[in-house]
Amino acid sequence: MCGRYVLFISLKDLARIFRVTQLSFEFSASYNIAPTQTVPIVTGGAERSLVPARWGFVPSWAEDMSIGQRMINARSETVAEKPAFRKAFHSHRCIVPANGFYEWKQVGRSKQPVYIHLRSDRVMAMAGIFNTWTSPDGVRLVTFAVITTPSNDLVKPIHNRMPAILHEGDYEMWLDPGTSAEKHLAGLLQSLPSDELDAYEVSTRVNIPANDSSDNIQPLQTGLGL
Repeated sequence: MCGRYVLFISLKDLARIFRVTQLSFEFSASYNIAPTQTVPIVTGGAERSLVPARWGFVPSWAEDMSIGQRMINARSETVAEKPAFRKAFHSHRCIVPANGFYEWKQVGRSKQPVYIHLRSDRVMAMAGIFNTWTSPDGVRLVTFAVITTPSNDLVKPIHNRMPAILHEGDYEMWLDPGTSAEKHLAGLLQSLPSDELDAYEVSTRVNIPANDSSDNIQPLQTGLGL
C-alpha cells in the first residue's frame, strides 16, 4: 500500500516538471504526508493543472467524506472494475507528485519505517484517480487515491504493495481523459524496476504524522541500506 509520503519540492518546480499551466494555491513542504491531508495533484490533458486535493477518495454517491479514510489506495488489478473507482479510472486520472514514500517492515514484534525514493532523486509521478465530491450542503471537495501495484524485488521484503510510478513518457497518455482503452492504461501501471529505486531505514518518528521535518528522511546511523 501507500499510506505516507514526502513532497518537499516547490510548487514552481512542480509546475515546470509536469508542464502545468494552471497554478492557484499555496503548499508548504511536507516530510510526512498522511491520509486526509490536502496536497497538490496534477490533472488534465493538454492543459494541465496543479490542484489541491484531499487524500482519501470519496465517491460521488457517498453521504459524507468519512469513507475517504478507508479509500486512500486503489489496486491496479481492480481499479477499472470496482464501482467506487471505475468511473474515475476511465475519465479522472491524476498524477500524485512525491519525492519518496514510506513503508514499514516487520522486525520481530515491531515495525521499522523505510524511506523509498528514486535513485535519480527525481520527483516521482505516482498514478492516481480523483473525484470532486459535493457535500449535502453544497461544498465541493477534490479527493484522490494512489494506485498501487504488486511490489518489485526491492520493496517486496518491506511490503507486498507499492505505488504505481509512471515514466515521464507516459504522463500525457495517463492524464488525457480521452485515453479510455483499459489495456493501454493497465500497461502503464507496472511495478517500477528495482534498480530505479533506493531504500533505507529511517527513524520511527515518522510513525506520528505530526512529526514533519527533513529529519524524517535522514538514514538511521545504525540502519542498513536495502
